[in-house]
Amino acid sequence: MKTYGTTSETTLRRNEQSVGGGTAVTTESEPLLGERWANDEDENPPATPAVARIDETKPFYTDASTIDRDDSDDDPHIGINVFTNDTLSYSRDDSTLGLNDRYWRGGTPRGSRLTIDDTIEEDDGRRKGGILESIVPGRQGDSKTQVYFLVCFGLAVGIALCSVAALLYVEYWHHYGVDVLPDPVNGTGGSGSENMNLDGSWHGVSFDKVARKSFGDPVSNILDVDLFHPSLLYRENSKKALQQENVAEPFFKFPFPTGAFWTNLVLLPVTNKQSSQQEQQSGNRRLISSTNPKNSRSENQYSYPIVAYPYSFQWSSAGKLQVSYSAARRTIKPDSIQDAFAPDISFGSVEDISARHVINFDSLSVSLRFYTHESSSSSGYWESYIVQGSPYVTAKYYGLTPELTALSDFKDIVCPPTMNQLKVKIDDSTTQSAASNSKKRRLSSSTSATGTDTAKMLGICDVSDDSTQHSKIISGVQFVVTTKEGLTWLLFSSDPITFVFDQNARHVITSKDVFGGVIRVALVPPASSSNEEGLLESETFSTNYLASSPGVKRLIYHADTYPVRASVNWDFTSGTKDSLASALSSSSISAHRDLIFGSDQQKTASTSSKAKDSNIGTITFQFDAQHMTKTPTSTVSLLTLALPHHAAAISQAEDMLLQSTDFDIAYYSIKGKMTPIVGNSWSYEEELTSIAFGDEPSVKPVQMQTNTLKATTATPGKHPTISELTAVAALDQSIRDLILENVGTDIKLNLPDNNGGAYSFGKQIARLAQLAHIAERVEAENGSTSTNSKNVTGTGALARRSYALLQMYLTMWLTGDDGSSGSLVYDASLGGILSKEGMKDPYSDFGNGRYNDHHFHAGYVLYAAAILGRRNPQFISQYGSYIDAIFYDVAHNSNSVVKNGKRDDAYFPLARHKSWFDGHSFASGLFPFADGKSQESSSEATNCYYGAYLWAKVRWGGTTDGMKLVNFARLLLATELTGAKTYWHMVPKDDATSRRLASSINSVHQRQPPAAYNTVFEKNYMVGNLGMTDATCTTWFGTENIYVHLINFMPVTAITSELFDKGRELNDDVSVDNSWKGYVICHKAILDPDTAWTEALNLISNQLDPGLSKSQVLYWISTRDGFSPSTTAETSPISGNDSDESTTTAPESGGGDSSCESHASCSALNLSGNCCPTDEGVMLGCCK
Repeated sequence: MKTYGTTSETTLRRNEQSVGGGTAVTTESEPLLGERWANDEDENPPATPAVARIDETKPFYTDASTIDRDDSDDDPHIGINVFTNDTLSYSRDDSTLGLNDRYWRGGTPRGSRLTIDDTIEEDDGRRKGGILESIVPGRQGDSKTQVYFLVCFGLAVGIALCSVAALLYVEYWHHYGVDVLPDPVNGTGGSGSENMNLDGSWHGVSFDKVARKSFGDPVSNILDVDLFHPSLLYRENSKKALQQENVAEPFFKFPFPTGAFWTNLVLLPVTNKQSSQQEQQSGNRRLISSTNPKNSRSENQYSYPIVAYPYSFQWSSAGKLQVSYSAARRTIKPDSIQDAFAPDISFGSVEDISARHVINFDSLSVSLRFYTHESSSSSGYWESYIVQGSPYVTAKYYGLTPELTALSDFKDIVCPPTMNQLKVKIDDSTTQSAASNSKKRRLSSSTSATGTDTAKMLGICDVSDDSTQHSKIISGVQFVVTTKEGLTWLLFSSDPITFVFDQNARHVITSKDVFGGVIRVALVPPASSSNEEGLLESETFSTNYLASSPGVKRLIYHADTYPVRASVNWDFTSGTKDSLASALSSSSISAHRDLIFGSDQQKTASTSSKAKDSNIGTITFQFDAQHMTKTPTSTVSLLTLALPHHAAAISQAEDMLLQSTDFDIAYYSIKGKMTPIVGNSWSYEEELTSIAFGDEPSVKPVQMQTNTLKATTATPGKHPTISELTAVAALDQSIRDLILENVGTDIKLNLPDNNGGAYSFGKQIARLAQLAHIAERVEAENGSTSTNSKNVTGTGALARRSYALLQMYLTMWLTGDDGSSGSLVYDASLGGILSKEGMKDPYSDFGNGRYNDHHFHAGYVLYAAAILGRRNPQFISQYGSYIDAIFYDVAHNSNSVVKNGKRDDAYFPLARHKSWFDGHSFASGLFPFADGKSQESSSEATNCYYGAYLWAKVRWGGTTDGMKLVNFARLLLATELTGAKTYWHMVPKDDATSRRLASSINSVHQRQPPAAYNTVFEKNYMVGNLGMTDATCTTWFGTENIYVHLINFMPVTAITSELFDKGRELNDDVSVDNSWKGYVICHKAILDPDTAWTEALNLISNQLDPGLSKSQVLYWISTRDGFSPSTTAETSPISGNDSDESTTTAPESGGGDSSCESHASCSALNLSGNCCPTDEGVMLGCCK
C-alpha cells in the first residue's frame, strides 16, 4: 500500500462546522506548505443510465402529499425522497461494494460466522457433521469427489457473489448516482482508515477526468511553475511535475484558486501572437489582456500587478518587489476611473537573487520568498507578506542586506520628529505615548552608529557623525523617507539598522550590514481630496505636520504588529440584524485548531434557533499577527483598512473604527476611501435573502433595531415581497391564458444546443426551465382556487411537456446522447469543471478552458437543475452528482486538502470566483490583466449564487447539516448583492429623486457606506466593468450607457427584485438592438408595469436574447407590484410568428418517419412514440 503525507495532523474534513443552538458555523481551511494530495491513476465511474422518456400524460414527480417531510418547511418539494452523499474525494476502491450493512443484514452475529467444518449439536445431544459433511457425498473416502465438488462449489459461490454485488452496485448507482464506499476518514464501513491505498478509483466527480496537456493547454503554458515552492507541487519539484503533465493527476497539492487576487504573479506573459489571437477569438467577453511592455520572457521582466488594498505589487526575477500607491496617479474621465501602477518604492537586497517562490497563500494574503541560492539550505533569503487591507508593506530578512529603490530618486532619509509628549488613545481606553512602543526597540548602549567602539545612547534614530556631503549614514529603528514624487514613507525596523544613502545617485537606500529582522514601510498618503481631473495632490509633509498628525501617531504606534496570513470565517444566526463590530483579542478566541501555518476559528453565537431558520450571515476576518518586538510587554492590536461595504456593515464599532479625529490621513482604493480599523479580528454582517423560487408565500420585511432608540423599524429599502402565488391569482383569466399560449409556442423556440458552449447552453436551458416554472404556476392557478403551494398536487399538460423537454436536454448535456460522455470534463491538473467547447483553445466559450466566467456559466445550469429537481426528485437521485460538481466548482465551502493518507473532497477551491475582501466576485480566470482581477456583469454573478442557493435548497435542504451548505450559498448570494449595489449601482449626489428610489443600495446596513466614486463618474448610474485598479462605464458591444445597465440587469428571475428593488428610468430615446428590447421592458416594469405590459405585447420571442422569451417578459411584468389587476389580454402577435433561420424551432409534423425508433440517437435513449417531431410539434435534440 502507498500512503502520502508528511504531517501528522488530523484530517481536515470539508465541512469543519458545528451547529449549536441556532448557529451553523463554517470556517475556511487554507492549503498551505507541507501538505500532500492523494495520488490517483484509475478509471472513471460507471456511466449514468440513459435518459428515459417521460410519459407526458402523467405527473413524473412524487406527489407532495405522499412524502414524509419536515412540515415546517415552506416548500413541500424541498429535501424529499433524495438520498445525498456530497463527498468528493480520492478514495480506495475496496472490494466491499455491495457488502455493507445496507444490503447484508444476516442473523449471524459479527465474529461468529459458521464455517464449513463447524459441527452442530442437536437438542437431543447427538452430534451431526459439519456443513461440508452434510452436503458433500463420500466425505470419508472419496477425496476426488470432494475436491471436484469443492472447486465447483467455490466457483458457483464466487460467481453468485460477484453477480449480486454487481447488481447491487448498479441498482445503487441507478437510484442514487453516488459511490458506495467506506468512509476512511472516520474508519467506518471499511478497512485501513489510517493506511488506505490512495492509488484508488476515481470517485465523487461524475465527469471524465482529463489532463490539461491532453487538449493542448498544459499548466506549463499558463503558469510559471518555477515560481511555486516545491512543497506546493504534487510531484515535489517542477521537473517531475512537467514530466507528468500528460497524466490526469493534480499538478498541485491543492485545487488551484484560479480566482485568487495574486494569480498575476505566476501567470506567464501574453505574447504578441497570443494578444492578436485574443482580439480575434475573445468574442463578447473581456478576455483581451493589457499589453505588457515586454511580451517575451526575460531575466528582469516584471509580472502584471496584483492588488492588496491600498497598494499594488509586482515582482521579477531580479529579486525586486515593487510597491505602488496607484491612487496617487488616479485619472478620472466621464466614463472611467483609472489608478496607474508605478513602482513608488521597491524592496530588494544587495545580494543577487537566484530564485523566488510563492510559499503560502489564503483568501486574504500571499507570501513571497526571494533566495540567493535556491538549493542551499543555509541560503540567505527575504520574504514579504502581502495582506489585504494593510497600510504597511512588510519584509523579513534572513542574513541579507536590505535595499530600497525609488521610482526616480529619494529626496532624503531622516529621523522622525520627537513624539514623546504626543498621546494616542489605546484600545483599553488608556493613553500611551506613541513613541513608547518604539522605545522597546531602541539601540542598545553598546551599539555605535559610527561603528566605532565609542558607546553612545541613541534614541529611535540618529545620524552618524561619519556622514558626509555625498554619503549619509543613519541608524535606528524609525525613519522618514521622502521621494522626488512628493511621497512620504514611514520606515520601521524590528532591530537597530544602519542605512547608507548615496546623496549623489539618490536612487537607492542600502543597509550598511547584513540584517536579520523585519522592515516595514507605510505611506503617509497625499491629500485626502482629489480634484475633478483625478490626480491626488502629492506633497512632502512638514516635520510639524508629522509631529502633530494623529494618523501618523497611529501608524507609528501600530507598526509593531504585522500580519503574515489571514483566514475567512463565517457563521449564521437567526433574529434581527445586530452588527457584531467587536474586536476579538487573541486571548478571547476559543476552540483553536492548529493548521500547518495558522489557525481555524470556531465561534458560538448566542442566538438559539434552528439552523435552517438562519437569516443573518456573519463574516469574520481573522489575521495571524506577529510582533517586531521580541518580548512585547503589552499586545498592540493590528491596524488594517476596511472598504466602504465593510465600514457600512460594522455599525457598532466605536472601539474599532477610527474617526477622522483619530486618523486624519486617508487611504484610497478604486472602491473609494478606506476606513482604518483596529483589531486582529473583525466581523461584519450580511442579511440572507428570503426569496427562493419566487412562489413562496409572502414574507414580512426583516426587522432590526437601531443603535440609539432600540425601536423596531422596517429595514430601509425593504418591502414585503409579493409572491408569484398571490400575483398570479390576482390576474385576469385572459392574462393567464395569454401567458400559457405564449409558453406553448416559446418551448418550441431557441431549444438548447447541446453542442454549444457552456454559456450559450446555460442561457437556453435556464430559459426552458423558467418557461416550465411559469407554465406550472399559471396552470396550477387555473386548476385550483388555492394560492398555497402546499395544496398544489398536480401539473398541467403544458408544464409536463416543458419539464420533459427540460429533463431531456439537461441530462443529454450532462451525460451525452448515449449516456456516456457529456459536454463537461473534470480538469485533474488544476481542479475544476471545463466545457469541451472551452477546451478547443484558451479563448473559446468565453475562456471557460482557463476558468474565465465559470460562475456566469454555472449559474444558469444550477438554476435550471434546481427548477427541475424541485419537481422531479428522481432527477436528483440519478443526476445529482453531476450538478453537485458544477455547484462545487463555483460555490465550494472549503479549501481543505488531503493529509496524512486520508481523503477529503479537495477537488475544488473555496468559492472559486469570490473575492472575500472585495465583497463580490471577479470573473477573470487565468488571464493576466494590468488591472488585476475584474468583472463586467454583476447580475450574472448574482445569478450564479442564486442558482447555487436554489440547488442547495432542493439537494440538501431540510436537514441541519444540509442547511450549512444552503446558508453558505445564501451568504455568497448576499455578499454579491451587497457588492453589486455598492460598487456597480451608482446614484449621483445631486440626484435626490434617484437616491430615494435607490434606497436599497446597502439596504441591510444601518448607514450608507462611504461613496465609492467621484461625482463626475457617478452620473453614469452603472459601472460596466470593475477591476482592482479601474472602473469603466463601457461594454464590448455598445458605448451607450443603456447597454452598461442592461448587462448588469440580465437574467430576469425572482432574485432580480432584490437586486433592483427600485431604480431609475432608462433612456427610452436610445435605440437598442432587438435582442435587448425584452430586458429594457422588464427593467421598465419595476417602476411602471402597466406601460411595460403594453410595450411587451409587441415583442417577438425569436428576436430576443437566447435567454429570454416573450412569455418570461409577460410573466415578470404581470407579477410586479403595481400591475393593474383590471388589465385584460389584447390581441397581440404570439411569440415566434416571425421566425428566422438562426432560431431553433420545431417544424410542423409531416414528411418522413417521426417515430423515435427511426432515429438512432432517440432509440439509444430508449424513447418511444413520436420524437421527430413529438405529437406536440417539438423537435427533440436526438433528431439530428
